[in-house]
Amino acid sequence: MITTEEGAIKALGFSEKEAKVYLALLEIGIGSAVSVSKRAGIKRPTTYIIFDELISKGAVFIIPQSKKKLYRAIPPQNLFELYEERFNRAKRVLPSIQAISKQESYKPQVLLYEGIEGVKKAFEYGIKRMAGKEIKGFFAKASPETLKNFNNFQDYGVAFRDNNIRIRGIAPRDQSLVSFRQEDSSYLRKIKEISKDKYSANISIEIGDTFVRLTDSANFQGLIIENPSITNTFGEIFEMVWENETKYLSQ
Repeated sequence: MITTEEGAIKALGFSEKEAKVYLALLEIGIGSAVSVSKRAGIKRPTTYIIFDELISKGAVFIIPQSKKKLYRAIPPQNLFELYEERFNRAKRVLPSIQAISKQESYKPQVLLYEGIEGVKKAFEYGIKRMAGKEIKGFFAKASPETLKNFNNFQDYGVAFRDNNIRIRGIAPRDQSLVSFRQEDSSYLRKIKEISKDKYSANISIEIGDTFVRLTDSANFQGLIIENPSITNTFGEIFEMVWENETKYLSQ
């Protein structure tokens, strides 16, 4: 989930240093490589190289007829409109690209994410394409340290709600999840609980449209399996447990 100005610029395809230079120039208004490098905290020779990249991307231009080389950033609104138009132009060619794609060459893939930032990326996987759909899941209990590292998974829940993604899940009845259960309706979640003696879950398994996400937040690992057959199998297992609540779930 994008929460900073730098993150928003990077989402357009800019590198971290390009985003820093663009924002620094935006703050200055009109600036030289020297002034921008100081504001951005980047070495001057590197700043010159980055300016060339930003100019080629249409994000920065050189002030004409100035005694020394001065730069100016295009307004953020114009920048986003520029990239939106480029995306729309590219999207119009999508049918042609799909026509040359060999569907039979599709291969399932497995993506491994590690570290706090890696697991956050695993959480963000598939959010846009799951908009308006349902994710099923077997959810884990959480330690205080895990909740702290991932901000109580608040950003994750908000992103799901903003994209109208419904959650139907099974979770252990655990003290660490009490606050989550109190907010279930606010975050479009319908959760059934299993007593801890039957289900002590330390790992979450979420089932999307064609992918399964496994996350071990305590050990900072996330695994995405992009495979419709595996997804369907996990989905069927989930439905069996969900429908047989008198056998598996605590009342």
